[in-house]
Amino acid sequence: MALTFTRPPGATTLMHVAVMCPDIDASLRFYQEGLGFTRRYEFTESATREGQVVYRGRGIYVELEGHAYVELFPGGRPGVTSEDGPLAHIALIVPDVDEAYRSSLRAGGLPHGLGDWTGEPMSLTLNGSPEVDVRVAFVRGPAGELIELYEQHSPIVAR
Repeated sequence: MALTFTRPPGATTLMHVAVMCPDIDASLRFYQEGLGFTRRYEFTESATREGQVVYRGRGIYVELEGHAYVELFPGGRPGVTSEDGPLAHIALIVPDVDEAYRSSLRAGGLPHGLGDWTGEPMSLTLNGSPEVDVRVAFVRGPAGELIELYEQHSPIVAR
């Protein structure tokens, strides 16, 4: 079932999530080739405000379906994951969890298990009110970020 989202005029919406990347080029490849993001903008020198440098270095915006971005910055430390910092995970709605999982792994992602589950695509029912049928998988990006691939099979209906 295709999801449709509406946002009231003037409502707050997500612009981007920033990820510190030990290898920014590996992360760029992962988001483009593995998850279908589009490289939209790169700055390589500095950001200035009224002649004052506020950031010096490289940054890349990769876009997913208009105005939702992951911003890649060089930095971080190899082996450090989202569990070591304030970011728990990034959840992405994908049209086909199984294909997104395979392409993510081909592009340098790693499977990420939770408990006894390997993180591979799994169908499950979220037993809230109402119940919602979903298919999910988890992968780690090259910078250690945890990504949930999410495909929803039944609508959420407000009660």
